[in-house]
Amino acid sequence: MHVPKPRKSSAEAAPSTVRKKARVMEEVRDRVSGGDPGVLLREELRRVPRDELRSMLHQLKFDQVVIPSGHQLEAKVKIGLNYNQLGKLRSWLKMYNISMESERLTRRAARERLTAYDMHAETLPFCVKGAKKDGSDPTKVQLLPCAYISPVGAAIFDYLEKCQESECLTWHGGKIPQDEIWVKVGGDHGGGSFKLTFQLLNRDHPNSRQNTVVFSIFEAKDSRENLMLAIGRYAQELGDLQGSKWRAKDGKEHTMRVFGTGDYAFLCLWYGLSGASAVHPCLWCDITKMEMNNPESEDRRLSIPPRTLATLQQHYRDFMEQANGKLSLAKKHHNVIAPVMFALPVDQVIIPGLHISLGLYLRAFKLMETDMHELDLKLQSYLCGVLHEGEVSKEALLADVHLGKFRCYVQAIEQARGLDDEADRVEEELHDQENELAWLACCNGTTEKLDEAVFAEACSMVEELVRQKDSLRSKAEEMRLKASIKKGDGPLTSQLDDLLQTLRVKRQAFHSNSFNGNHVNRMLQDDAIDELTGMVERTVTKIMDKFPDLPLSLVPRATSTAGTYKELFSRFARCHKLYSHGGPMEETAVCELDKAIKDFMSFYRSNVPNGTVPIKMHMLEDHVVPCIRRWGFGLGFMAEQGVEHVHALFNSLARPTCTIPDPVARLKSTLTSHLIGVCPTNTIG
Repeated sequence: MHVPKPRKSSAEAAPSTVRKKARVMEEVRDRVSGGDPGVLLREELRRVPRDELRSMLHQLKFDQVVIPSGHQLEAKVKIGLNYNQLGKLRSWLKMYNISMESERLTRRAARERLTAYDMHAETLPFCVKGAKKDGSDPTKVQLLPCAYISPVGAAIFDYLEKCQESECLTWHGGKIPQDEIWVKVGGDHGGGSFKLTFQLLNRDHPNSRQNTVVFSIFEAKDSRENLMLAIGRYAQELGDLQGSKWRAKDGKEHTMRVFGTGDYAFLCLWYGLSGASAVHPCLWCDITKMEMNNPESEDRRLSIPPRTLATLQQHYRDFMEQANGKLSLAKKHHNVIAPVMFALPVDQVIIPGLHISLGLYLRAFKLMETDMHELDLKLQSYLCGVLHEGEVSKEALLADVHLGKFRCYVQAIEQARGLDDEADRVEEELHDQENELAWLACCNGTTEKLDEAVFAEACSMVEELVRQKDSLRSKAEEMRLKASIKKGDGPLTSQLDDLLQTLRVKRQAFHSNSFNGNHVNRMLQDDAIDELTGMVERTVTKIMDKFPDLPLSLVPRATSTAGTYKELFSRFARCHKLYSHGGPMEETAVCELDKAIKDFMSFYRSNVPNGTVPIKMHMLEDHVVPCIRRWGFGLGFMAEQGVEHVHALFNSLARPTCTIPDPVARLKSTLTSHLIGVCPTNTIG
């Protein structure tokens, strides 16, 4: 191959000559590389110094990065920027030769994502309850913002089309019938607002934030009247959606099946029930509270009639016609006090598995805390005798890390003992005065000249001594009661929060010191159960080793308490792990869950004296297994977790819009950002 000899350097040559030289180099590179010049070219570029290579690329304008169309809008939502911040980011990136589309194109892309339905925002007259419970701050009507989309049916079908376009539809290996599309509708209040959502179950991980679409939001509590005002508009649409048809691109028709989900309080509002404390508290069956507390019989699920839309409608009609809508008579009409908001079949309302786990774990934890407090009180009651007999010095007792918790009570014992000593002295004097009074009475029977004034004075003195003695005893007892250890302050119960902290778990300061879902999952692990329940026995053993004069009966009591709650938590953990996951469940797994629930309930009834069965425990006992068997998935797939997740998401989405002064426009902008962020055709995760 002939390579011409250059007369000038490439820097001095004309552009046409440089192009000829480049073609010659291509031929040389192709021949030398054996037909793969790209490999040789990459090696040549690798040998060029980095700064020189960067300079060449800059001259050729090959170093400019162009962010593809649509990505900027998705990044705006994911990062949490408003348009002003996005403009500043665009200017800053331009200095580094990174190009972004204009704000006009970004806004146009945002509008195109939402063309299938209309966005609305307005103020509505919501009921706001007063903060004070004494009646001095009554309920008032206040105009508050509400944002929503309509029609929701069009939004759901548009979401389906985009899922089909993105090829993310799935029927989960046939667990969902091939001719059906499952949609879940649910709501929850949190973060200062109520959100109504839908989720497409024909997707992987339908309970994730990315797959949860909020289609209505209002900044008020979810009372019955507020729900009817804000979301009652969807009653007809959701009723029509159930059983409607959707045609895929391949021409195949699919039947829509709509499920309901949410916490139990919301479900009761949805279906017009009085609530969990009613005589007939259950949404799925007509059981009474008394029947819930009875041990389960083999045919109870068959003997107690299920609730249906027809029975709910009939009971509400009877309540209005026969009881004139008086809430005091609701129990005579199965506690149906309002019409059904969204007429979805009751058997398509999913058992709230998350709230069952939260409620039942909290109940078991509080039962254990109560028993631990009783052990604290047992220790406290023994201190009086131990200190009185001098078997343990006050200084040694207060120096102990565990018994030092009784410092206030020990000081009260000393003060109360002084009052008791004074009462004993008064009682001795009273005894003498009573003897003298008896003698005077005896003399009065034989000598009529006895001075009645002396006898009356003696009676008055006895009465005064009785009053003094009773007052001293009462003050001593009141002093002991006032200084008595409070729940959470004793040697055992005071360790609970520290132990939870070591397990990276914290009780919430609201909702009755409950736990969140992640913390319940952690506390139901075997090592956490062992650590929690074993703390009772370890602490009492340490106290007894240091103070052997304390009654030995404390040790078996502590051992029994630890063993009982270890077994209770372990049995419930088995149930929780079987029903709370998000995967499909075959019949063998459902039968295993059924047995685990029966074992847990049997142990609970046998080992918790006078233990009542709350509504969440009834749902676990009677309705979790039929629900899972009917639909074939764990409650982590079907239940309310996704609705609970969106509160934190909306808190982050609201930060970029906080500068919008109008609360209605601000809420609409937040909802718009959310709808863009959950679009199935997004190209970034």
